[in-house]
Amino acid sequence: VDPELKLMLTELEEVADKLGYKVRYEKGNFAGGYCILKESQLLVVNSRNEIERRIIIVAKSLKEIGIDDIFVKPNVREIIEKESSRKLAGNEEVTEAAETE
Repeated sequence: VDPELKLMLTELEEVADKLGYKVRYEKGNFAGGYCILKESQLLVVNSRNEIERRIIIVAKSLKEIGIDDIFVKPNVREIIEKESSRKLAGNEEVTEAAETE
């Protein structure tokens, strides 16, 4: 795995953490996205995805959650803006936020 991509993903995970979201990588038949599950804020990413796809999913989720109220390094903010505008293969969209009790 490209060390630059790994660093990019790590920095995105740090932004999620600042926003109070825990990033989890799970196997399953889903793309990924963010949700609130019993008051836990989660950003779930399919562990079978390539790192590039993981970056897009995390960036799109962060953009939807909103990063305007926290400090984000300019290069990371740029990644979020750029990657969040990309389409996933097969016209998949990141899953919408869901609230579960």
